[in-house]
Amino acid sequence: MLTRLMLTAEMVGTAGRSTWSIAEILGASDASNRRDHICSAMLLFDGRMVQVVEGKRLDVDRMLRRMQADPRMKGLRVMADTPIHSRLLTEAAGYCHQPAETLSKVGLTDLELLTVRDVEAMLDYRQAA
Repeated sequence: MLTRLMLTAEMVGTAGRSTWSIAEILGASDASNRRDHICSAMLLFDGRMVQVVEGKRLDVDRMLRRMQADPRMKGLRVMADTPIHSRLLTEAAGYCHQPAETLSKVGLTDLELLTVRDVEAMLDYRQAA
């Protein structure tokens, strides 16, 4: 059985705000996620992050512990933790390159009041694109 987590957090300092920082985050995520057979998709916008992660429970829990210890983010919150039969995601470290457009398509202007339904709508938009 697989698990899907929906996570959100506030990025600390310059984390996730520059091309270099985003590349560093994605590089580390890609390496760890490939090793642990995890698929993920991340959106960074205005100092906040939302991420969907899919994988085996043990692997997802290990990744969550790494994220909780990561000084580049604070206020990490699990929005949803759902058992799934198959993955929606295919990339080890997918990244949304057009966050403002994605938010607009689902009727949001920021990630402050993000709901599970909003994240699901973003996943649907990503799948349709």
